[in-house]
Amino acid sequence: MNENYGAIILAGGQSSRMGMDKATLEISGKSIVERLLIKLSPIVDEVVVIRAPGQDMPHFPEGFKNRIKEGWDSVKGQGPLQGIVDALPHLKPEIDKVFLLTCDLPYITTEWLQNLKDIMTEEFDIVCTEENDIINPLLAIYRRPVLEPASKLLSQGKRRPISLWEGWRMARLSAPKETPWVCRDVNTPEEFRAAKKYFQR
Repeated sequence: MNENYGAIILAGGQSSRMGMDKATLEISGKSIVERLLIKLSPIVDEVVVIRAPGQDMPHFPEGFKNRIKEGWDSVKGQGPLQGIVDALPHLKPEIDKVFLLTCDLPYITTEWLQNLKDIMTEEFDIVCTEENDIINPLLAIYRRPVLEPASKLLSQGKRRPISLWEGWRMARLSAPKETPWVCRDVNTPEEFRAAKKYFQR
C-alpha cells in the first residue's frame, strides 16, 4: 500500500565534478534514473523527474510512463529548492508524503527506501538518511507542507534544503553499518567506475 506517497527525483544538477550528465549515465544497460525508478516503483504512487532547462530526459521503461511526470527548473542554477518548487505542482493533491532524492544513487535499494517509509509515523514530519553524523536532506521523506515554503525561501536568497527543516519534527535513520554504500551517491568518474564494477560483480 503506497498511502499517498510520491517522489521527486532531482536530476538537473550541474554534474561539475562528474563532467557529464549524471542522470543519463548507464550501469548494466540502465540509466541511473531508470534504476532509481525501478526501486521506487513498489512503494510510491507517482514520480516527478525534474531536469535543468534544456536537458534531455533519460530513457524511461515503457511500463513506468503513466506514473512519471517530467518537469524542468523554471529558473536555472538555483539548486534543489527550485526543483522542489517546480515539482510540487506536478504531484496529485492527495500525495501528502514525498520522497526527495537526487538522481545519482546507484546503490539504493527498495528495502532502504521502505525503511525510511516505516519510520515516517505520525510522530515525524521528516525522515532523513544519516551517515557518519552527516544528514542527507536529499535522501529523505518529507510531509508535503514541509516542502511548500521552498519558493519563499528562494525569494529570501536561501538555497539549502536544510532551511526547510526549521520547526518540523525530524527522525534520522543511520546508513546500514554492514552496507553503508547503499546510501551513497556518485559525484566523480572514479566513483561511477567503482559503482559499475560493483554491479558487474
